Amino acid sequence: MSDESKCDNGHSVTSAEVDLSIDNNGTWSDAFQFGDTGDLTWNLIGCSFECDVKRNRYDANPLLSLNSGAGQILVDDPTQRVIHFDVAPAAIQTALQPGIYVYDLIMTDANSIITPLMHGQLEVTQGVTQS
Repeated sequence: MSDESKCDNGHSVTSAEVDLSIDNNGTWSDAFQFGDTGDLTWNLIGCSFECDVKRNRYDANPLLSLNSGAGQILVDDPTQRVIHFDVAPAAIQTALQPGIYVYDLIMTDANSIITPLMHGQLEVTQGVTQS
């Protein structure tokens, strides 16, 4: 891999570092827009998404795997490139104890090209109210 295709943190230059924090007693519903508003040179039509959460980036097995096929990552606006997570509290509680994890989000386009979009830490906080 060339120096131009990697950031100083070891991730692809296409991948933005975004640290996230979620409570384990609510639906994980963070939304993200990629690219510049009004830029119509690319879109999310025909794209799918995957996100794995692990204790560290070198763990072989994810603790939580999310994907658009299972309805956990949804495309809200393919033209403006807006997606959001839709992960139920039970899925979070089953897979992740309160603590700090790592994640990354990748996109596979209609031509099967895989592009890393985001990576960072995911902090899971113990919610107070339990339903």
